Amino acid sequence: MSDLSDLPCAVCGAPLERVRYFPRQMLTADDMRLEQDYFREKLRRHNRYLHGWGVVCGLAVEWTDDAKSWSVRVCPGYAVAPQGDEIAVDDCVIVDLKLGAVPDPCTVRWPCPPQGDMPGGSRERPAVAYIAVRYAECHTRPVRVHPAGCGCDEVSCEYARVRESFEIKVLWKLPQSHTDAAADDQAWCQALQQQPAATDIRRRHRFPAPACPPCVSDPWVVIATVAFPAAEAPSEQYKTSHPPQYEHRRVLLATQRLQTAVACFE
Repeated sequence: MSDLSDLPCAVCGAPLERVRYFPRQMLTADDMRLEQDYFREKLRRHNRYLHGWGVVCGLAVEWTDDAKSWSVRVCPGYAVAPQGDEIAVDDCVIVDLKLGAVPDPCTVRWPCPPQGDMPGGSRERPAVAYIAVRYAECHTRPVRVHPAGCGCDEVSCEYARVRESFEIKVLWKLPQSHTDAAADDQAWCQALQQQPAATDIRRRHRFPAPACPPCVSDPWVVIATVAFPAAEAPSEQYKTSHPPQYEHRRVLLATQRLQTAVACFE
């Protein structure tokens, strides 16, 4: 499985180019990839600048029934990565807070241990683990490729498909992208509150153009935080009193949800 999309960050990268077709043109694999990259980058830029990034729906996190391990279950859902990639989790994934996600071929990259050093030793305060997801890709459907020339060489294989997937990992530190995004939201909110009150109804809902969001290199979208004390196995009482929390989750409301919310307050 590969890492993130190899496309550059929207706006920060080179200008977009698309193939110009003309008669008797010889097209190569590079031209086909450029055609794909053009539309993929347009969609990423649309998601990132018009909608933002965060969890759109689902991706609930809950303790599993296994009383002998620190494992949680990530439920299906949909999110948009900071780079604008779509992240679709179509089935439940079990994640061990000490070992990482449970292996499932081509669902996440293996091995997939937690990122960073786990807080060790006896602790007075519960350690905080951040369950995060990111966009990933993997190659599928190998096919035989005949060599160029006379065909005397051995037949080789190439992967014929790229499957869009995801990776779930345990982080022991909150990504800086979430801290920066929260600060940017707060600054934008303060800028709106400082706008002078408009008496003219035509100017009442005019907002200043915000600055473009900075390019984010960190791909992770935190979906929940889990607190646990020492290294011993969790008890049912502890799981009940310490469910996964969502205070660090960035929620990206769909247009339908925003319309419903506006109608509710009218």
